[in-house]
Amino acid sequence: MNAVQPVVSPATVRAAQLKIDKARWWALTNVPFYGSLASNLADGFDSSIATAATDGKKILWNPTKVIEWTEEEVRFVLLHETLHCAHDHFSRLPLNAEGNKAGDYAINWILRNIPGTKMPEGGLLDARFENDAEEEILAALRKEPEEPEEPEGPEGDEPGDQPGDQPGDGDQPGDGDQPGKGPTQPGDQPGKGKGRDPGGCGGFIEPAPDKPDSTLKEDWERNILQAEFVRNSTSQGDCPADMRRILDRITAVSEVDWKQETADFVKTVVSARSDWSRSTRRMATAPVIYPRRRTDSLGTIVFVRDSSGSVSDKTMAEFTGLIAGAAADTGCEALVFDADAAVQAEYRLSQGELPPLEPVGGGGTDFRPAFARVQELVEEGEKIAGLVYLTDLYGTEPDAGTVDIPTLWLCINEQVGGFGRTVRIKDGL
Repeated sequence: MNAVQPVVSPATVRAAQLKIDKARWWALTNVPFYGSLASNLADGFDSSIATAATDGKKILWNPTKVIEWTEEEVRFVLLHETLHCAHDHFSRLPLNAEGNKAGDYAINWILRNIPGTKMPEGGLLDARFENDAEEEILAALRKEPEEPEEPEGPEGDEPGDQPGDQPGDGDQPGDGDQPGKGPTQPGDQPGKGKGRDPGGCGGFIEPAPDKPDSTLKEDWERNILQAEFVRNSTSQGDCPADMRRILDRITAVSEVDWKQETADFVKTVVSARSDWSRSTRRMATAPVIYPRRRTDSLGTIVFVRDSSGSVSDKTMAEFTGLIAGAAADTGCEALVFDADAAVQAEYRLSQGELPPLEPVGGGGTDFRPAFARVQELVEEGEKIAGLVYLTDLYGTEPDAGTVDIPTLWLCINEQVGGFGRTVRIKDGL
């Protein structure tokens, strides 16, 4: 039976929020890379959380605990929860007490010596795991003999170790009235459990239903790339070593596999064969290559070439060749736009056809006209399966809420699109 939640006064919540806001400001000015990442997490309050926990979108804080902590400890916990997200613990580790321990040992070692922070009492730290990856720590923990269930510190690192040791023992947001106590619920599988707040510095819990593990991973990779772009633009601070390793992994995959990423994207979004017909209205912009008449076709993929002059001739030629290959592999029809601040040319291709190698344009960059043209085609009855945009991403994007076409940005720098998936490529290589 669930314990009665303690009543927390609005004054306590306000005081806790002020303390957290001060910690966020401190992070932005003293550890700007981590501070930038922390700004992607909203704050919430839940007295059933022993200390703090994150679901990848927000941090849930126990307001009473925040009041008890010093400012240095609140800063530490803020960074701790942020790194659970940045290190992709939702998909790398099981969502239970065991996974939380492995994650805590890894990130607490990273954060232990940041000036102006202090790890709260009960936090997990062990020199055995210096520089070990979370998966290595998890494997080591699983080899250790089980210990009697008792608090590891004055506050206890595991909820459920002692009945009633924390307000709302056994509850987590979204758990409902699940029976059982301890690190997992009956039937939990590694990586599939609801997760438990481990006390100490806090932990990570089950992502919100609208944010599965795979989507969270992409969101946080985008957040890390954006933080690095801001750091480079402002020359503010250094990129922490753990984030540099993650950045290298993200960008290395993108640089090597951008052509395969494009091919996979096209195969994924092309819809099943169905009968449909296009409107006879055609765009007046020239030049246009009109299609052969056919009534049974796969969906159309739109390929946009940024013709503002920011992309090298070599990369542009490779991308143009890739269009024919993608169309041939899937049997879809390709529609190619040359766009700078406007759609300058449109080429509708059947299999085996290519647009001119040299794109039309050379002005500024605005991404909205290409997406507006796609929307116009959809309203005409065109079956658009997806859009691939080769660009440097310096320009005005449409509002993400107005775009419902799957989008892949092939970007020649560290910019990240505001929607869709962004893959970084090395221009001219």
